[in-house]
Amino acid sequence: MQIIQSTEAFRIIGNKLKFDCVKVIVRHNDSVYFGKWTDRRRSPLCLSELYDVERVKTDGRGPKVQPSWTVVSEQSCYIKTPSLLDYAGAPDLERRILREVETCEILRSHPHPNVASYYGCLETQGQVSGLCFKIYVSTLAGKVNPQHLNKSDFLLSGRPLVDDAMRAQLDGVWSGIKHLHSLGLVHNDITPANIMLEEDGTWVIIDFDSCRHVGEVLRDTGAKRTYGWHDPDVTVSSEKNDLDAFFELEAWLFGSSADEFLFR
Repeated sequence: MQIIQSTEAFRIIGNKLKFDCVKVIVRHNDSVYFGKWTDRRRSPLCLSELYDVERVKTDGRGPKVQPSWTVVSEQSCYIKTPSLLDYAGAPDLERRILREVETCEILRSHPHPNVASYYGCLETQGQVSGLCFKIYVSTLAGKVNPQHLNKSDFLLSGRPLVDDAMRAQLDGVWSGIKHLHSLGLVHNDITPANIMLEEDGTWVIIDFDSCRHVGEVLRDTGAKRTYGWHDPDVTVSSEKNDLDAFFELEAWLFGSSADEFLFR
C-alpha cells in the first residue's frame, strides 16, 4: 500500500480545536482509496488498518457545463482542480464547483485589479474539469511568513519581511473586498493564504469556493472557512465577515499586540 496524500483533520469541541483523525489517500492493488487513521505518530501499513474506507472515483465528477459559462482551452494559466481528498470526502463536490464557477463568471464580467483574473473553465466530455486563473507569484502568507508561524508567534518574531510599503497594498485588498460587496458577494475566507502577489507587487484576492451572496446560510452551502480567521458562531454570509477578516489581517501585519486580534 502506498500513501499518496494525507492531512490531519480537526473539529471544534467546546470552542477549542481538537485533533479528530488523519485523512489519507492510498494506492492499493492499482486502485485509489480514501480512509481515516487515528495515530498521528506513525503511518498505516495496510488498508485494513484504516476505517471509513471508500474507493476514490475521479472520472465524471464535475458539473455539466452550462451554455452561459466561458469555456477555454488549456493555456498558460493556473488550473484549479479538486484534490483527491476533495473527490473522496465531498459528495456535494459538483454543487461546490458549480457555485464557484457561477461566482467566477460574475467576477469575469466585473473585473477588478485586486481580484483574481478568471479566464474560464476547462471542459472534459461536457463537464467542468478545471477552473483557469491568471498565474501569480506567491501568497502573502508565503511572502511574509515563510516559517508558517501562528498569529502570536508571527507577531513576536518582529515580522522582518513586513514593511510599511505594504500598507498601500493592503488598501488594494480593501478595495477588492468592497468591489465584491458591490456585486452582492461576500468572500467569507479572507486570509493571508488567499491573497496573492502580482509580479509588480499588487495584492490580489483569490479562492472563491466559500464566496456566497449576502444573506446565504454558510453551513447549508458547504462554505469552507479558515480556522482562526473567522467567527465560528457566524453562520450567515455577511459583509461584516470580510470586514472583520480584513481588520484581522491588518492586525496580523501591523498590530502591536495580540490583544488586537478578533479571532484567537
